[in-house]
Amino acid sequence: MSELTVWCVCVGTKYNTAYVYALKEMVEKYLTVPHTFKCITTTKLPGIVTVLPFAPYQGWWSKLNLFTPRMATGPSIYLDLDVVITKNIDYLTDYVDSFSAPSNWAQSGHGGIQSSVMVWPGNWYEPFEKFDYVVDSERLWGDQEFLWELLGDNWNRIPHVGSYKYHVRPAGIIPEDLAILAFHGLPDPHEVTDQCLLPFTSTLRSLIKSSTDKSCSPGSNGTA
Repeated sequence: MSELTVWCVCVGTKYNTAYVYALKEMVEKYLTVPHTFKCITTTKLPGIVTVLPFAPYQGWWSKLNLFTPRMATGPSIYLDLDVVITKNIDYLTDYVDSFSAPSNWAQSGHGGIQSSVMVWPGNWYEPFEKFDYVVDSERLWGDQEFLWELLGDNWNRIPHVGSYKYHVRPAGIIPEDLAILAFHGLPDPHEVTDQCLLPFTSTLRSLIKSSTDKSCSPGSNGTA
C-alpha cells in the first residue's frame, strides 16, 4: 500500500483549532500504520501539514474538497474533527480499495452514508466534478446525502463507528465494539461530562481551556 494520508477539514467558525490538534494526537495514538496527517484549511496551524481548499464551500460541503484533483492522490482516511477515537483503528486500512463509510444510524431520511469517517483509494474526483454548489446545497441536507445519491448502495460499510447520542449517552458506557464515536448536533466532545469519555477528551478540553483561538477562520488568534 502506498503511504496513507489521514485527512481532516477545518474551515469556517464552528470549530476551535484545538480540535485539529486533538484529532492528530488521537490518530497518532490509535493508528499504528505509517501515515501523514493533513488538514484542509485556510488557517496556519503550526505543526500540522495544511492544504488550501480548492473550492470555498462552507460547512459540511467543504469536505467535497477531498475529491478535487491533486488533493487525495493515494490511500486516504477522512475523520470529522468532532470524532472521538477510543481504541486502535488500524482496521480502517482494510477498506482503502474502494470508497467506504459507516452506515447512517440516524433514521432521518438524509441518506444511508455516515460521512464522519470515510476511506477511499484516492484519485476519486466524481463527487467534486458532479457537485453543483448552487443547486445541490439548496436541495440536499449535506455531503453525505449527496454521496448517497451519487453512489446508491455501491459502497463498502465500515464497522465499529457509532454515535455518542445513540450508542453512548443512553447507558453512559462506550460499547465494546466501537472504536470511533461521532458527534452530531450538541453537545460537542469538549462539553460532554460522561465519565466514560473524559479520558478520551482530556487533551481537547485542556487545549480549548488554554487557547485564545476561536475557530478555523483565517486570521484568528494563535494561527499565525
